[in-house]
Amino acid sequence: MIFNRHRIVILGISIVFGLMLMRMLSLTYFDREFLQERGSTIAERTISIPVNRGIIYDRNRQPLAISIPTYSIWTDPGFDSIDPQDIPNLAAALQISHRSLENTLLAAQDTRFLYLKRRTTQEVADAVEQLQIKGVRFKTEYRRYYPAAEVTSHVVGFTNIDGDGIEGLEAAENQALRGRPGKRRVLRDREGRELRDLELSEPPVFGQDITLTLDLGLQYLTYRTVREAVFQYKAVSASAVVLSVASGEILAMANFPTFNPNDLTDRDPLRMRNRAIKDVYEPGSTIKPFSALAALESRHFRASSVINTSPGHLYVDQKLVEDPRDYGTLTLEKVLVKSSQVGIAKVALTLGETEISDVLLRAGFAKRPHSGLPHEAAGSLRQEELKRDIGRVTLAFGYGLSVSPLQLASAYLILASGGQKTPVTILRNDVEPQEPRKQIFFPADVQEILNILRGVVSPIGTAPGASVEGFAVAGKTGTVRKITNGQYDDTRHIAWFVGIVPVDEPQIVAVIVVNEPKGEVFSGGGVAAPIFSRIVKHALQLVVPHTERGWNGDTS
Repeated sequence: MIFNRHRIVILGISIVFGLMLMRMLSLTYFDREFLQERGSTIAERTISIPVNRGIIYDRNRQPLAISIPTYSIWTDPGFDSIDPQDIPNLAAALQISHRSLENTLLAAQDTRFLYLKRRTTQEVADAVEQLQIKGVRFKTEYRRYYPAAEVTSHVVGFTNIDGDGIEGLEAAENQALRGRPGKRRVLRDREGRELRDLELSEPPVFGQDITLTLDLGLQYLTYRTVREAVFQYKAVSASAVVLSVASGEILAMANFPTFNPNDLTDRDPLRMRNRAIKDVYEPGSTIKPFSALAALESRHFRASSVINTSPGHLYVDQKLVEDPRDYGTLTLEKVLVKSSQVGIAKVALTLGETEISDVLLRAGFAKRPHSGLPHEAAGSLRQEELKRDIGRVTLAFGYGLSVSPLQLASAYLILASGGQKTPVTILRNDVEPQEPRKQIFFPADVQEILNILRGVVSPIGTAPGASVEGFAVAGKTGTVRKITNGQYDDTRHIAWFVGIVPVDEPQIVAVIVVNEPKGEVFSGGGVAAPIFSRIVKHALQLVVPHTERGWNGDTS
């Protein structure tokens, strides 16, 4: 019995080994072609793991830029050509012409990767997938979408089809927003199907979200207001900047014309230009408060100092400087309220060669604001002109230098902050800055200037239209002639207004500029000041509690 059992075990083992030997022979001699063919269709590939680009939010976590999934359709012409008989149906599903697809495939026949349709819709992807065409493959990508469209386009910017930031904060913060795609090794068959996940060779790094200082509600109102102004005054353009005095944050920044970043065909360079930071203009009389500040710093003048402006004009280096009429004798305060060219010219002639320019440079003119937005203009201040009397005089009333709207807002922010330098920013930071603010001007001198600028918005000043019910406003107008063929043109103007509100406890600084308003009204007081009033009424709701509004009843 034991002998028989041993024979049975040995027989069983022999049968198993025999079967294994037969299989090896079969694989070696009979199935070699099949395995070689099968093996040639399996390949190891390193594929990219897509990552979501970071979201851009406003200060209240309202999304301004998001990424939405989309579908790209591709093929590998050098490995797996598409059957010519499938081209008509494929072209129809891709919504392109038969000839176009045929030519594209022919030109790319030796390449290993070809997009047939990039970032297309779900409907197109479904239509192509239903055809089940050999060699046609799919990948998920992301497309950028901007919910506020043209309202925030100059600040937020846009990306290209590859997801790289091209303009605005999409460009400035591209590295943080884009993250880094991961990589993994896989086995794929001839049809591109994944057979096995081998290794995560590089983990993905997801894009960082970014929060801006903009308030979307205020941004909408600001955009709508500057847009209406361009149509109302048939202007070339208009811009507005609104700052928080407490933090230096940009609460709103709007321009018109603008563009829709969701529309790839809307890419006119002039419409894409963020004029609030890139365009520079002569600021005109909006500079006079800084000229008066230089006068106060010299200790040769006080607000009550008397200046004789009669007979309403004077010649400086054989150049005529004149007022609209003879204002007679004015105090320094009234020189600003009336915006007297003759009065501020006489102040400039009394001061030294660089006293006004020194104040302007300390206020940040001729320097980039460094707000976090890309391509800020630095403007200019032609110091070589200051050796001549006429150079100092024209600088004192805002000619001979160029500034952007953001630069002018930044300079007035110093006045609103009691003479302290407050950096402006577009990026929200919930952590308080560690560095103390730098004192640029004497607080008492700055307060004197603010008190004077209240009168500009009074009924006897140049900008009663800038008043805001329930709040005291300090501000300054500017009406600047533009240059045509090297000469100042009396038919083309820049209308400015810059204001601070409330004066006694400043919360908001806003700058309005309208480029070439047409019609009988073209001055800063007539055009830009009312725009300021409309925007600031809404801005104050963000920073002043309802119970505190109207606390002084001052509408001057």
